[in-house]
Amino acid sequence: MTVYGRKWNFRRHEPVYPISASAAAARDARGDHYAVALPGGAFPGAVLEIAWRQDHAGVWFLDDRGRQTLLYEFRRAGDRLFLHSVTEWDYAGGDSATRVSERRFREDGEVRRIVTDDDAPEHVTEDRGDTDVSGHWEPVPRFGDWASLARRDRT
Repeated sequence: MTVYGRKWNFRRHEPVYPISASAAAARDARGDHYAVALPGGAFPGAVLEIAWRQDHAGVWFLDDRGRQTLLYEFRRAGDRLFLHSVTEWDYAGGDSATRVSERRFREDGEVRRIVTDDDAPEHVTEDRGDTDVSGHWEPVPRFGDWASLARRDRT
């Protein structure tokens, strides 16, 4: 069952200030921030944070222990969204991430990769140009039509 809230509590795996689908649709129309938890197993299949007034959509994916493992962040540009950031968390069996990898994309193909690894320990920052970001565009979804935005596998 899809669950809506003004925000999402990732520790408790529940909405902060639960709201109905119609209240979430009204927030969507006004551009106000709200969260959507899509059905999954023991934990949501994905948690979306939408804030159209800030031209933002975030899509969180959780592992089988409910830990945040992947975040896609989109920036709205007109009627399309651009995937501008991908962050991944790796856990070494515990509840705290030991390695965080983030890639920040620009529309012109510039990419910055930032890796922090507590086990190494290392902190790497690399910049690249000429990356094909044509697949980073996504249509802005209509309220309730989350399938395309909530795709985990992207190229």
